[in-house]
Amino acid sequence: PKFHEVRMHFSTRTRYGLRFLLCLAELPPGERIQLSQVGEKENISSGYLQQIARALRPLNILTAVRGAGGGYGLNRPPEDINLEDVIVHLEGEISPVRCLTDNCPRKDMCKTVSFWQQFDDHMRSFLRSKTLRDLGSCADQSFMDDARDEESIAPCPQPCDEGCLKPCSQIWEEDQETRKG
Repeated sequence: PKFHEVRMHFSTRTRYGLRFLLCLAELPPGERIQLSQVGEKENISSGYLQQIARALRPLNILTAVRGAGGGYGLNRPPEDINLEDVIVHLEGEISPVRCLTDNCPRKDMCKTVSFWQQFDDHMRSFLRSKTLRDLGSCADQSFMDDARDEESIAPCPQPCDEGCLKPCSQIWEEDQETRKG
């Protein structure tokens, strides 16, 4: 592999799924937004958002209402939605190496399995300790500051623009104004 080639990464489905959930998290409690509105602001097709919403259904974190005035919202407060649950559900297995999940014949004699297990444990512990609310705090960098303090993680290479969580709430507010007028 090339020196600068990125090898370990999460899928588009997971990245878009988190962006979708953040849009829902910024809505006032009990309110909903249409997938087309989220898609327009986040530059994600509403068809793909529909697939993501369907995939998240078993976690019971979404509420959906069809018809006029319908849309998607959160079924639970953002602080009750664990990032490990969401990521594992959207991504599937997230272990850094297959031998931690597969029945590897070398596992008992492998000199690196302990390292990979510790790496996996730290990653999962970090994800388990974070909620959707924490992820939304990225706008003021408190999420990444906490991460650096807790896990000595490098700073975010592309900090969020100030107010990065505003667009979906602004869309919702504009939609409410349109409905009133």
